[in-house]
Amino acid sequence: MQKLYFSILLLVTLPLSVATAQETKTKSTPVLVNAKNGKLICELVPGNTSIEFIGTHVGDKPKPRLGGFKKFTGQVEIADGKPVAFNVDMEITSIWTEFDNLTKHLMNADFFEADKFPKSKFESNSIKISKDGNCTIQGKLTLHGVEGDFEFPAKFQSTDQGLLLTSEFKLDRTKFGMTKMTEGVEAAVTVSVSIGKPTRGVKSKAGNGSDSSDKKTSLDDLKVEGEKVTISLPAMT
Repeated sequence: MQKLYFSILLLVTLPLSVATAQETKTKSTPVLVNAKNGKLICELVPGNTSIEFIGTHVGDKPKPRLGGFKKFTGQVEIADGKPVAFNVDMEITSIWTEFDNLTKHLMNADFFEADKFPKSKFESNSIKISKDGNCTIQGKLTLHGVEGDFEFPAKFQSTDQGLLLTSEFKLDRTKFGMTKMTEGVEAAVTVSVSIGKPTRGVKSKAGNGSDSSDKKTSLDDLKVEGEKVTISLPAMT
């Protein structure tokens, strides 16, 4: 009877333990805000921030594709507990996806043309704060050699422990000169930014703003660290 009771208890509590462990593993950690040149600055690096995108194929079988950037730097300026400036510089050649062939395809002339346009950047010129920690970040995005006005929504939380910020938005790649393969790949790409969660495969440094790993991140690393990768980005294999 005792063995039966123990078995039932184990079956009930084990899934809960696993779920709790997964939630702990993916929990966001506030990124420290430090004084720099008379301003309060939150430094963004792959060790404390993730920038990812999801693209889909045209038609009844979208086959979502997930990707992201392994190398970038950025800053968020904080004043009175609110973000007042946001900028980020990304290395296009640091793109990762689940598939080697897909990663290579995204870097060629059909999409990013990484050899011609190895960098991308966003610089804010206005952040409109609304209630409940929501805001709209407006500025200039340079992508694929094209500079254009761009804005996106975000939700932030600024405390004594640091800054958390999340955002998800659509980006029309054709507005930035990426007009090829629209017959097979949707023009709209879903982009997500998470300040407080490290880039997949990069070890967190407790939100202290320093990059914790200079080693190359393999696809195996990406699948072992954090949650399982199940979807990918805008390109056809």
